Amino acid sequence: MSSLDKNIYTYSCQKLPYYVPSSRAPTKFNPMRPGYKQEDIDMQPLIEAVYNFLRAEVVHTMLIGRGFFNVVYELEMKTGPPLVARIQWNYKTDPVSSSWVVEKMSREVAVLELLKSVSPQVPAPRVLACDFAFNNSVGAPFTIINRLYGEDLWMSWPKLSAEDRITFVKSLASSFVGIFNVRLPSIGSLQKLTADGLPVIGSILPHIILVPMEPCATLEQQVDPPYDAFAQPHDQTLYNFSLPDLFGRIRTLAIAVIPRDDPAMLVPVLVHVDLNNRNIMVKDGTVSGILDWEIHSSLPACLGATYPDFMRYDAAYHPKYGTETRLMPTKECWPSEDEAATLRNIFREAAGPLSADFVRALDKGEILRQLLELVSCCKFSSQGMIALFTWEQEITKTVVSKN
Repeated sequence: MSSLDKNIYTYSCQKLPYYVPSSRAPTKFNPMRPGYKQEDIDMQPLIEAVYNFLRAEVVHTMLIGRGFFNVVYELEMKTGPPLVARIQWNYKTDPVSSSWVVEKMSREVAVLELLKSVSPQVPAPRVLACDFAFNNSVGAPFTIINRLYGEDLWMSWPKLSAEDRITFVKSLASSFVGIFNVRLPSIGSLQKLTADGLPVIGSILPHIILVPMEPCATLEQQVDPPYDAFAQPHDQTLYNFSLPDLFGRIRTLAIAVIPRDDPAMLVPVLVHVDLNNRNIMVKDGTVSGILDWEIHSSLPACLGATYPDFMRYDAAYHPKYGTETRLMPTKECWPSEDEAATLRNIFREAAGPLSADFVRALDKGEILRQLLELVSCCKFSSQGMIALFTWEQEITKTVVSKN
């Protein structure tokens, strides 16, 4: 990492409510901290908490995974199917960061409740109990959910046959459309549900952008964020183009490509912002689980419809821009460019009969989605800024030639 990128990275990480690198997180459940041993952690408080909430007896606990924010334990029950405990481990404890943890966890619970009532065909977990207190008996905020079975997509993909891949992509299209079909009242992020089950929209939390974005009434307001927040950590003298001029053009382009001719494209819908190949589970060749709903938004339909990340080769996902290596978690879980194009066609054809709005949104929001993704890439590296500049030059020529 260059000294420039180190400065950008440090600046951005200081503004985040979690630890980067995550090994610095001081919680006892941090599986990356020096000297960590799972057998040293007393699981009895969790066992007792589950009984107090559900009046169900846990007979065994087993660590089955971890993410950037949570460790995941399978809970073998004396009667009934196994459950899962998701325990927070990567968070800062200052008042602002603590509030962020509670907010994102409570919002995830609200999203899962909404999906259960509005779009139950989406294979999302069901929340059975939760405790957001930092000083609870377990020692960290946690949720208890039902156990979803399957294998992470990144692990399953290399083992799927060509026929199974087609079947899987069709089932994935159904899940994407199911999420897209959840309509919300405004742009932002689901904050909670009323007693009647109606969604209340709040700001987008700063784990998605560097500064919280308040709820918006229009897409014009959303695409006009404080771009200075993205340019601030960068040293202008190290670029051969003007950062203020670049973001001025980006702002103009964003406003120009809003699909105002189609009102359906401006209706806010639910968006899983982190729907990558680690958060999709596969079983018997179909989608068996969509996980980690903490990072979500309510966005206009033209931004809410997208192809799955692993089959994309546009903008931030194109190798020529250098913002996605296509090596993580393994290079084998990424299809080739030719196969990805075929998969996108299959995905599109499967989605069409389920929602014509979804397919139109794939097309009408394409440029705006790419723009906002590349702007976000500027947060952590100079390569992201260069990619945004290069893309803007190329897309401007394309738009001009079409006109």
